[in-house]
Amino acid sequence: MLVMLLVTIGMLCCGRCGFWKPRAPQRPFTLKDLLLDQDAMPSAWEDTWGPFLPAGHDLCTTECSAVQFGVAAQDLPIRAEQDVYRYLSTDIAQRIFEEVYLPQRKHLSSISDRTYQSLIANRQYFGCYDVEGRDTLICEWAGQYEEYIVVLWCRMISGEMSLADMERAVRAIDARMEHYLNEPTGEGN
Repeated sequence: MLVMLLVTIGMLCCGRCGFWKPRAPQRPFTLKDLLLDQDAMPSAWEDTWGPFLPAGHDLCTTECSAVQFGVAAQDLPIRAEQDVYRYLSTDIAQRIFEEVYLPQRKHLSSISDRTYQSLIANRQYFGCYDVEGRDTLICEWAGQYEEYIVVLWCRMISGEMSLADMERAVRAIDARMEHYLNEPTGEGN
């Protein structure tokens, strides 16, 4: 009787940690394929660095990649960054999004002008903050797509990047994620 009780408790604990939950399928694409290209950003911006490993980010796993966009030879050369993180399962990505990403974004304020809501992402978040009183907003959007978390932050610089421009970039992320996640995995899906 005691053994059955211990086995039951062990199985319940393993269910919470994700041991019995399905792993993400093998994908026929790489994280580099999920990164935005120059067309999604304002024409004055260029791909200044990437793809690269966003080392030191709390969300980074063994599979993570990033790209930065900006204007060379400026005081603030980096204008935007997109990070893509892949986890072992959808459940792990959801837990990381809710328990790691969201608590770290309490400093972001919501913006009422934002109207776009992804129909593809499992979860999403959008907010902005003022950088050290410089009157330069930095806005950040993040979405969880199955086992992936995608984060995009942009400096809202007058004449360069608006909320409409950022929305266009988020739509590009959505389209790219929908395209790649709908590719056959080769595992009978």
